[in-house]
Amino acid sequence: MNGTEVGTTGDERVDAALARLTELEQAPLTEHPAVFDDVHRRLQEALTGLDEGAP
Repeated sequence: MNGTEVGTTGDERVDAALARLTELEQAPLTEHPAVFDDVHRRLQEALTGLDEGAP
């Protein structure tokens, strides 16, 4: 991904969300907003889970 490797965060939900960003390299520009929206949604869910005490 532009020479930057995505490491792990220790949270499977966050790692899965960030892994979606690697799809941007091969995706047409018109599909980028959908990927960003999905990553944003997943990260919000992970944060909400922290507020609720989810692992």
